[in-house]
Amino acid sequence: MKKLFLNILTFICIVVICISGYKIYTTLKDYKKADDVYSQLRDTKEDSKNMSEATRNLSSINSDYKFWINVEGTNIDYPVVQGSDNDFYLNHDYNKNYLPAGSIFLDYRNNLETDSNSVIYGHHMRNSTMFGQMEKFKDENFFKNNKIITIKTNNTTYTYEIFAMGVYDADFGYNNVNFTHEKDFNDFLNKILGKSMYSRDIVTSKDKILTLSTCSYEYDNARIAIFAVKK
Repeated sequence: MKKLFLNILTFICIVVICISGYKIYTTLKDYKKADDVYSQLRDTKEDSKNMSEATRNLSSINSDYKFWINVEGTNIDYPVVQGSDNDFYLNHDYNKNYLPAGSIFLDYRNNLETDSNSVIYGHHMRNSTMFGQMEKFKDENFFKNNKIITIKTNNTTYTYEIFAMGVYDADFGYNNVNFTHEKDFNDFLNKILGKSMYSRDIVTSKDKILTLSTCSYEYDNARIAIFAVKK
């Protein structure tokens, strides 16, 4: 009886090890696939003569392409797409193939040129890709020394200065994009600043801002959000 019990226990352990090993293998495979996809897109951008040509080349691969984003002090260096909802690109890559890492994408409700708050989403990947390095801004010194987000479109480069970051609940409303009046936007700014970890007094209700959003792991449905004002 004891031998049978040991055999069953050994079998269970082997099954658990095999399942764990398979999960690790598939995770690493997905990481590699995402790295390959986005490395190729960076090559496409760098091989272009200018951003106008890069935009044409990137748009020929995916017509949902909107612009390119860089965040100072991080490896955030990605094309940004915009879908018809905020679900598709959560688990589809730039080529619209299924991939858990997904894409960096602009909120489907947004117009970057006109909206008071444009929101960009990306996964917090465990290998520090996509928006994984937003985690760095939880360090106060890093927040103080890394301020600039750059957006490159077809023929314009926009510079944003980071004015706040914090950890928010998913339903806190930090990603609100609809404001009827200037007062609504001012109330929104006061709300996010009131719950921010760090902030700079450089934004007003007349400004346009950019919000970067990713998951955080302090509690269920936690989000890291970084807010930057257009210069």
